[in-house]
Amino acid sequence: MTAMAWSINPSEMLYLPLWILTIIGLILFLTIKKIGTYSLILIAILWLLQISETLGWFLTFEPENLALWGIFGLPTIACILITFFGINYGLENQKKFGLGIKGIALLIPIVGILSYANKTYDKNVFSEFYDIKKTEYKAVFKPQPSDTRQFEMEMSSTELRNLVKDKATFVANHHYFPNARFKVNMTFSKINEIELYQVADHKLEQPIKWKIDELNGETEFLK
Repeated sequence: MTAMAWSINPSEMLYLPLWILTIIGLILFLTIKKIGTYSLILIAILWLLQISETLGWFLTFEPENLALWGIFGLPTIACILITFFGINYGLENQKKFGLGIKGIALLIPIVGILSYANKTYDKNVFSEFYDIKKTEYKAVFKPQPSDTRQFEMEMSSTELRNLVKDKATFVANHHYFPNARFKVNMTFSKINEIELYQVADHKLEQPIKWKIDELNGETEFLK
């Protein structure tokens, strides 16, 4: 989310073959114009499919990052332009087909961006619980124990109270779980609601939901 995970996954492994195809397409374009043009159109569409979701991510969470504009924004624009100019050059006699491909080239990044219009993320946080013997007890959630960013609320869930009593670690005046799991529902970069569904290895039979305006404190770290 605010810090992108760069670990290798299957989709990232497609970058190398795409670069190889791009080089081949450029060579074909310089030697056999027509075939090279068709190749570049296809490769541009493949690039749009590859980077569209990441484009949506950075426009949602890091739109002010100029480096990411260079990495994802400019290539997206370049791929769209290559598709448009390639169709005007290579498919000038197939206007309907060419128009359809142009529409696809525009639609792919739009879908990538709109995929963040309603998305739910999984977030792992540190949790502390105070005064659990009371009818309503306080819960505090933060990224890690020493972090000053946190939000809190009064809770009355019996199921969670019992888990805290039986499974949480007691220190000084409170109990804690090092890993409480939330489902965070967002519209682009705006948090709508969160759902506490697990503490440690124990899933709640009755997950607890809050609207974002019901939370007291800092919630930006959930993004």
